[in-house]
Amino acid sequence: MNPLNSALETGVRVLMLLTAAFPERLDLNQLVLLDHGLLHSADLGGPPSLHPPIPIRASGLGVRREAIEAGLDVLIRADLACAGLSADGIRYWAGERADGFIGLLDSTYAASLQDRALWVIGRYEGLDEESLRREFDTAVSHWAEEFHYPAVSTDGMG
Repeated sequence: MNPLNSALETGVRVLMLLTAAFPERLDLNQLVLLDHGLLHSADLGGPPSLHPPIPIRASGLGVRREAIEAGLDVLIRADLACAGLSADGIRYWAGERADGFIGLLDSTYAASLQDRALWVIGRYEGLDEESLRREFDTAVSHWAEEFHYPAVSTDGMG
């Protein structure tokens, strides 16, 4: 089993986000975008990214959604996160045990995750999903330009 992007690893990242955002309650779409910002913070004008700037990283958002759902399931079963209905749908928040669990994570990578989670939550605090999407679309548009290859002419002119 590959621990990278497993439900446990993704769950830890999501828990960092939920703890940084507490007492705010976030929906799945917000968590997907914020998790992306946590990993690729340099793309958004933040601290150095934790993951390398690979091409077409925006396409990872769809895969990330499934991983975050699995991570949330682990967190809820471990009583580290909570879920509830709101007028806007299902929302998630850090449980009472979240701070204690995060305090047990004693590694450079865990500290970096926590720093990025605090940064991304602080940067986008109070933004609804639509506003978050607009902010992230700006970053995504420059990724497309970074990896754009000029069209090849079929008329022999270049």
